[in-house]
Amino acid sequence: MTIGATIAALLIWQEPNPTNYAATAGVIALLGILAFTAAGQALTLTSRFRQSTLYIQEVEESFESLWQVMFSALDLRDGITGGHSSRVTDLAVYLGQRLGMSGTEIEYLKWAALLHDVGKLAVPDEIITKPGPLSAAEWEQMRRHPTYGLSILGQDGFLRQVAEIVYCHHEHFDGKGYPRGLAGEEIPLPARVFAVADAYDAMTSDRPYRSALSHSQAIEEIERNAGTQFDPRVVTVMLEWAGEASPSEHRQLVAPPPPLPVSATR
Repeated sequence: MTIGATIAALLIWQEPNPTNYAATAGVIALLGILAFTAAGQALTLTSRFRQSTLYIQEVEESFESLWQVMFSALDLRDGITGGHSSRVTDLAVYLGQRLGMSGTEIEYLKWAALLHDVGKLAVPDEIITKPGPLSAAEWEQMRRHPTYGLSILGQDGFLRQVAEIVYCHHEHFDGKGYPRGLAGEEIPLPARVFAVADAYDAMTSDRPYRSALSHSQAIEEIERNAGTQFDPRVVTVMLEWAGEASPSEHRQLVAPPPPLPVSATR
């Protein structure tokens, strides 16, 4: 089109005669046809782009729905019926944002919170659903679920980052957790954030082996374990949330308080 415009400009400055006028009109008409064709192609490409975008959105929504089905299945297998994974995810993301975590860290945290119990698929049902205390041998099997989670999630590129958080979600700030006995800053920040959110929801939810603590009891237990089981900085943000949020907001963000000392959390 640039070449055509140049030719047209040259023709316009030629000696005025019918031949030059006809040539100029022909070039201008050609430019119009080319412009019309280009506009049509642009509209077609725009339409296809929009269709592709909608299709990608549909695929992503289907993908998210499939994951939600799996999260619900994991919760039910663990004897939980109230959307444990979703509640923990909401609270963990909220705490992570308050701590100034980056968007990428928040995304890893979100998926780790949703997938944290995937390793329990490898733990026998009679242990997962046992209504009473676990024996030493059963606890040993239960304590392997972070390692199983690492094995399940550690194959994919994106999920490898998520797997490391899942692997560390039962580590304690004082180094007395499992499976590796990491302490303090050795534990990834997203795992330290998740540990607080998970403990809160575990304590305020009914489980097959015990009843639930109240919201205030759970908060007191988390505060008591700051510096031992939990990162004090994360606990501080958790206490700020507990003080700022109304009881109705507690119910909206996470499970309403329905116990257990934190150390008994499975």
